[in-house]
Amino acid sequence: MPEKRTKKLNGIVDKLVDNSPRIIGGSVLLLLAHLSVAGQAQARTHDHPQQSEFNLSISGFGTLGVVRSSSDELYFHRELSMNASDSEYSFKPDSLFGLQVNVDFTESLDGITQVVLKDRASDTALDSLELLFLRYRPNRDWSLRLGRTSTDLYMLSEYRNVSYAYLWSRPIPEFYAITSSIAKVDGVDVSYTHALGGGSWETKLAYGITHSVLAVQASRFEVDLKNVLALTSVYTLDNWIFRLAAAWVEVDELEFQTNELVEGLNLVPDILWPEAGVLAQSIDGPGKKLQYYALGLQYDHMNWVIQSELGYINSDWGIIQSFYNGYLSVGYRVDEMTFYGVLAHIDNSEEPTRFVSPQLPAHSPLELSGGINALYQGSVEALSASQIEQTTVSVGVRWDLYPNTCVKFQWDHTWVDSRGTALWTQTQDLVGDAEVDLLSLNFSFIFSL
Repeated sequence: MPEKRTKKLNGIVDKLVDNSPRIIGGSVLLLLAHLSVAGQAQARTHDHPQQSEFNLSISGFGTLGVVRSSSDELYFHRELSMNASDSEYSFKPDSLFGLQVNVDFTESLDGITQVVLKDRASDTALDSLELLFLRYRPNRDWSLRLGRTSTDLYMLSEYRNVSYAYLWSRPIPEFYAITSSIAKVDGVDVSYTHALGGGSWETKLAYGITHSVLAVQASRFEVDLKNVLALTSVYTLDNWIFRLAAAWVEVDELEFQTNELVEGLNLVPDILWPEAGVLAQSIDGPGKKLQYYALGLQYDHMNWVIQSELGYINSDWGIIQSFYNGYLSVGYRVDEMTFYGVLAHIDNSEEPTRFVSPQLPAHSPLELSGGINALYQGSVEALSASQIEQTTVSVGVRWDLYPNTCVKFQWDHTWVDSRGTALWTQTQDLVGDAEVDLLSLNFSFIFSL
């Protein structure tokens, strides 16, 4: 895709920024009706020549994609907020449709609503609402958003669902599968942009809460996070983009099968198994804190497009253990086609804590000893399920058919450690490490009405 077309693309995609569509039945129609009425009132009561007229625009995006997997033991997740692909060929991982509504109320006040339909782990319609916020811009330097916004923690924050806007078949799973679980936050953010050294520097601070439903090893994992504080800083200079991001979150509520496990561990007397309480504290979610740090770099000039991100999550929660991840993507444009390669990796930053198995008195009743041993085995499995270690090499080609459509073909080869399968749904115990091949063919598009 020539640089000239890239600039045109950026203009189109800008209309989709701050958005990730999903339709919630009549809710969107009601919203549009409300906005239409508000617009008529605005037109009647604000006739000042310097006042921007009310304007409503609708845009959208989508992808129709098929993925072939070589593994019957590991089912693929595009991201953990989506269900795993449980067949050799599947349209579910990459296929989606999004719709976005932009409303300009005045010159300084606008609103955005975005809905995205895809194979989510959640069956709640509200979780399909990616964006819903009002934005106030008193001048071109300051911006204040209130509502459901993107967390802006990584390069694809504003358009990770818009496949047309990036090079690959999907966001790199090693980097995005987990972190995209907190892609949106209900709260407020403020940003300041100013010129610096010939470039533009934007700093954003966000605060709020978030809710996620994840598909974890064929189970449903529902978590509420509070006191979400995110800080991002982005510097753009000519063909370069540099990004720094940090976030701090606290687990508020958790709905998962480990809740019963924690309850059982807390009932075990210390005299029988002293480590039961320690295990329960490690597994229990509420009150646990996590910190996220990331660096991003992009270079896009002439034929070359290079992008890389590095991340680290520090966690005191045994269910989500600390890890680091990153990728390097290099693409080269030849007319309407872009050939690319990606190297990605994710791994826990430290070995998991080992707990000593219960040493119960020989005369303990069989029912008691059996129950305590079952709690121990369940705890070990719960802590082991969050271990991650894998490396992926990808090669692919993107063909820009028309200004608003593209086709992508991608091959991924992933080496998965037998003890680090957290990004997959595991159907059976692995005998040694695993290797998985994915072949993907996608058709992506954007439009405006």
